[in-house]
Amino acid sequence: MCSKSSSQTPPTDGEEQLDEEIQPYLSEQFASELGGGATAIPVHGSGKGERREALEKRYKSRFSERPDYRQLVTYVPNKKIPVYNWFKFKEGFSRQLVASLTKHMGVRKGAVIYDPFAGSGTTLLACKELGFSGIGSDILPVAVFVSGVKITDWHDRQGLALAVKEFLSIPYSTPSGSLPKIKIIDLAFPQEVQQQILFFKESAERFDQPVRDFLMLGLLTILEEVSRTSKDGQFLRLVEKRIPDVRETLARTLNSMLADLSSLLPEGGGFPGKAEVIHGDAREQCLDGRYHHKVQAVITSPPYLNRYDYSRSYALELCLLNVKSHEDMVLVRHSLLRSHIESREHPHKSIELPALAEILQRLRNRELNNQRIPTMINAYFEDMNMVISNLSLCLKTGGKVALVVANAQFAGENVPTDLMLCELASQHGFSTEEIWITRYKGNSSQQMAVYGRRPVRESIVFWSKDA
Repeated sequence: MCSKSSSQTPPTDGEEQLDEEIQPYLSEQFASELGGGATAIPVHGSGKGERREALEKRYKSRFSERPDYRQLVTYVPNKKIPVYNWFKFKEGFSRQLVASLTKHMGVRKGAVIYDPFAGSGTTLLACKELGFSGIGSDILPVAVFVSGVKITDWHDRQGLALAVKEFLSIPYSTPSGSLPKIKIIDLAFPQEVQQQILFFKESAERFDQPVRDFLMLGLLTILEEVSRTSKDGQFLRLVEKRIPDVRETLARTLNSMLADLSSLLPEGGGFPGKAEVIHGDAREQCLDGRYHHKVQAVITSPPYLNRYDYSRSYALELCLLNVKSHEDMVLVRHSLLRSHIESREHPHKSIELPALAEILQRLRNRELNNQRIPTMINAYFEDMNMVISNLSLCLKTGGKVALVVANAQFAGENVPTDLMLCELASQHGFSTEEIWITRYKGNSSQQMAVYGRRPVRESIVFWSKDA
């Protein structure tokens, strides 16, 4: 599942304003396209050893600066697009990005496109709209559910509208169940709000599929709004705010979703493409034999190496869907790709990556704010190596990959994630064709105070499968 922040501070949700702390690091060309007048200076800063310097030199000819893609690699453009904006997913990228990348890579209509980190389903929905055959997978249950509802064919919209009206008119009664006994639930919701949420969940379960899922997505969508929480990067932040009425908020959301269906697609019409999503781990061979060596393109963004834990960010949604206990939540956490600080070290290591060894060696001599950071970094590249191996299995010869990814910094040490993944890809039969630098992000204020301003890049890397 994709994560959209390259620094260790919470992301800004892709807002348009250029960070004043970063502008001095942009090249003249990059800054001028964004309306700045910065002086060209080295953009990578220090904090790199000779192994990483060698990587920068090796891939230098593939780099191009593409500030025109700065917003497209964020969720922001989706906020104004019907259906794509169902369920706020700030870690995602935009529909426009998918449309642009399919053209750039020369993907033909009807081709199979795979997104192994489906997130909120942007790639899959765009595939349906643009005439491709999309297949997606994700290990996070919330992502699979949201994607599945978005790509459903809603042909009987009149029947759906009648069901929504019936659902919203059900008089309140005390629910029979309870939300999981997990600390965040009581912190997030007053008891009366918990009861309202449970009532609407149990009411939704009276309806048949796919109506039930449509109603449940509406309920999932409002959880943050009717809670005392705000999604804030690595965690849920508790905030003081007025909690709106659950029924009114849900009615507004569901009616807006109904209007979106008519806005995106005329009544009785259908998208030319098709899409499906499965609950699966990109590190494993989660696609069945139908797709082995049949995928023409991959468009995706893996979780960034930024310590974000999706089981915490989407804890409320997980509790409403399928998490029943703290133990269940821990199982979800440790099933995720290991980009978060609670990543566990596995005994078997399978990669040879000199830049990684250099980073880990240098971090041993640094004071870290969390001693598990080296374990997380190592685990991340171990996991991504398995992901890339499986992409090689499903892609046909000549197939293309477009991967949105961001670099990171820890204790002043630069982690050139984009180039290190390119190195791993070369070990699995891929050639790196291009690396588009879409924007530069700053290091955290804490690191800036110690190590100075050292921006890191967010990139789209393009690979081609050789054989």
